[in-house]
Amino acid sequence: MKTRPAFTVGAALFLFSACSAVQNFTKPEGNGGWSPAEQREELGAIARDAGVSYDPAVPPVAPVARLDLLTALELAEKNNRRIEIAREQVASAAEQVVDTRGRLLPATTGSGRYTWYSDTLRNQLQVDPSLLPPGFPNSFIIREKDFGVLNGTTQLALDVTGELRHALYAAQAGYRGEKARLWATTLEQQILVVQSYFQHLEALRLRVVTEQTIASYRRQLEDADSRFSAGRVTKNDVLVVQVALQDAEQELVRRDLEIDRTRWNLNQAIGADINAPLTLADVDSPPQLPSDDAALKAAFDSNPALGTLVQEQQRLDETVTSLERSRLPRPYAGGAIDYSSSEILQPQNYVSGFVGFTWDIGTDLRREAQISQARIASERNRTAIEVQMRDVENAVRSTHRSALERLSAYAKAQNAVVQAEENQRIRQQQFGAGRAQSTDVLDADRLLAFQRATLATALYQAHTRRAELQELVGLPLEDIVPQQR
Repeated sequence: MKTRPAFTVGAALFLFSACSAVQNFTKPEGNGGWSPAEQREELGAIARDAGVSYDPAVPPVAPVARLDLLTALELAEKNNRRIEIAREQVASAAEQVVDTRGRLLPATTGSGRYTWYSDTLRNQLQVDPSLLPPGFPNSFIIREKDFGVLNGTTQLALDVTGELRHALYAAQAGYRGEKARLWATTLEQQILVVQSYFQHLEALRLRVVTEQTIASYRRQLEDADSRFSAGRVTKNDVLVVQVALQDAEQELVRRDLEIDRTRWNLNQAIGADINAPLTLADVDSPPQLPSDDAALKAAFDSNPALGTLVQEQQRLDETVTSLERSRLPRPYAGGAIDYSSSEILQPQNYVSGFVGFTWDIGTDLRREAQISQARIASERNRTAIEVQMRDVENAVRSTHRSALERLSAYAKAQNAVVQAEENQRIRQQQFGAGRAQSTDVLDADRLLAFQRATLATALYQAHTRRAELQELVGLPLEDIVPQQR
């Protein structure tokens, strides 16, 4: 009676575990997953590595040191998650090469087994016992009651047809293609760094321009109010300036949003905490551009997307060759060693050698379908190369011309800002003398703000176009990083 509670508890636990196992086996979703608390804990651990604000209790990130563009590019190459995924894909392709190469190396297998039988196995002699010598048994053991056997076999494929070699060439081409894809991903993510870097500087400059415009509107509003009080201008002159000032103040809010957005984008690209503060080094000199023909020639030689397709073409062609060679017999040779603990037969261990072949005649036509699919994929990839080459030329010429346009806009805006400032000064004097309306002054302010914005953005956009041209060429972006201050 004393053991009944323990028995009852044990039975309950057994039934609970059995029911749980049945539920986990029968239900599609199972019931053995993480609890919500465990999921949050696991996701929180990943979030800390990802640098996101998953847990509000985590203290804010300390301000980082002043960041220049070269350092930002280096951080992206080391810490960018998408580059890391591409790097792991290269490692996977390298293991695929090892796996394919292993088909050309000896394959060794071993097996062993120890068996117990209920009885020994005997063979009865079908002769008259009187004919046997005295004491000679009329049966003998052909299988012992228990014994063990061991076997080791080594087999080497004799690749006389070249099927395996071409499969290896295809795997190696796939590895080179993944390396080219890694470089393309690296340049793609570094371009995001460059774009976000200069967009952040551009947003800061545009905020300054907006602040200057607001200051000008406020002075104009004060003048309009004082002149309206003196009866020298109409209420409409005051209202026009008030509306323009409100629009400029709202523009300042948009500028702040753009500053934050570009900061988040840059932190995302360099692998830093998304909400980490930034202080960036500035640039003040325009970029140097190669000729469009030189850039185009270099792009056809080094463009990573084009290089990836070229390696894919070789992989597909080698795959076709390997499949075609698989129509032939596949010879092999090898050796084996066998051992048995049974003493019935002698010797107990022996060595053997063998040669042979396998031959898939292909009566099911599956191999022919695979060959046809590989040929179609090869032709499709060749067309994709043509498309990529056309895209490269189009993009190189367009990006080069865009960079030239931005450099021209920057050069012209340097003079235009001076002229717009003089125009604004004249309009303000005319307004003071009663020879201009508030709308005339506002038009002058808008013209000045536009030219200031062009001056503030054209230089950064020219550097961005230069980096995009470098990405199309396929050369390191570090080679064109401008001098910074």
